[in-house]
Amino acid sequence: MTCSKLYYKILMLFCIFQLRTPIIAQSNLLLNGSFEEINTCTEYNAECGVEAWFYLKEVQAQMLSNEVNQKLLGSNSFGIFYNWNYYKNFTPVIGTILPCGLQQNKNYVFKGLISARINAKLNLRPGLCLGEQFYVPNRPFSKNMRPDSITTIRSIPNSAFYSFEYTFTATGNEQYLTFGTFIAEDTVAGKKTLVGTQTVALVLDNFELIPVDEKETWCPAYEENKNTIYAYNYRHKEMDYSLFGKGKLNIAFNYADTNNRTIFKPLPKPLQTDTLKLGDVLFDYNKANLKPSASEILSEYFLKNKASENIDSIYIEGHTDSIGSDKKNLQLSLERCNAVRDWLALNNIGTADILLIHPFGKSKPVAPNSTPQGRALNRRVELIIFRKKNIPRVSREQ
Repeated sequence: MTCSKLYYKILMLFCIFQLRTPIIAQSNLLLNGSFEEINTCTEYNAECGVEAWFYLKEVQAQMLSNEVNQKLLGSNSFGIFYNWNYYKNFTPVIGTILPCGLQQNKNYVFKGLISARINAKLNLRPGLCLGEQFYVPNRPFSKNMRPDSITTIRSIPNSAFYSFEYTFTATGNEQYLTFGTFIAEDTVAGKKTLVGTQTVALVLDNFELIPVDEKETWCPAYEENKNTIYAYNYRHKEMDYSLFGKGKLNIAFNYADTNNRTIFKPLPKPLQTDTLKLGDVLFDYNKANLKPSASEILSEYFLKNKASENIDSIYIEGHTDSIGSDKKNLQLSLERCNAVRDWLALNNIGTADILLIHPFGKSKPVAPNSTPQGRALNRRVELIIFRKKNIPRVSREQ
């Protein structure tokens, strides 16, 4: 492709000095949602499950070690096994106590990962119930509780897992979150009726309860309440009797106290940022290899201009044009992000915790994909450099 000198220069590199609000890591209001912290139960003085999560005796819980897909699941997942006896309403699986009370009329998102092994003639939907008690079917305290099914479910490529997401408005009285399932027989296409008890096996991971308002965060008593919940070490008879009998465990802290309610913190002031763009011509064609000219530009910017000083974090965003499949474009943008991150790490620009990868594939074009020039502009890697404080810098054109 023939490019004018001006077009080639723009494609190679341009810097923008601007103010940008940093992406805030929002507060997960669930305890041990990744199921990494293991509980040692009192009855047997052995590992009997995970901290902060509880269940009825009909459910068998087991810690699962992840040796293959740790990037997606971490070190542990929560395995759940139970029998389905043709009950089509909400079946509680596990539940937890919220360490902080929610804000009335505020919106929250509950999300996580699920994998299910179940008879092919059955349909399973995850569900959720929030209230002052753990939900138990047909018990008086559950009469006014309203479980709901989770309908936003997406398959995760190259895995047996699905991500789910559920948004709700809080009443302000939520103390327990109960996760469960709705199961029904699939009678489409004349499938025969099932006979006998059906076993359901679930694997759960990465549960989160996130405030929609990014200023909302944990209550002042979060750590104290967490320690109180973690100190409950029963995973057998006492737990089952308490949940079935009254929908509550013998765990108490004052939810009416304002120290136990989430609070709102002002957002941090915007950090000054630079945006450094590497165009497609700085990579080998359809590959992630950095050309020597790309290394020269990075060296000029970070090393010669001392632009590596006062860096808070660097977001490395990869983009492609619209040619090719979504999967291929996403993979190429990921590989190019990794190539840039590797160069930065090799040259001591930042550590792994501040070099953050964000591959977008073809989802964020900056120009029409209908022309070769537009597609070339869309093939790029952008480095967004957040700084700890404002410092003067000199922009250099290449």
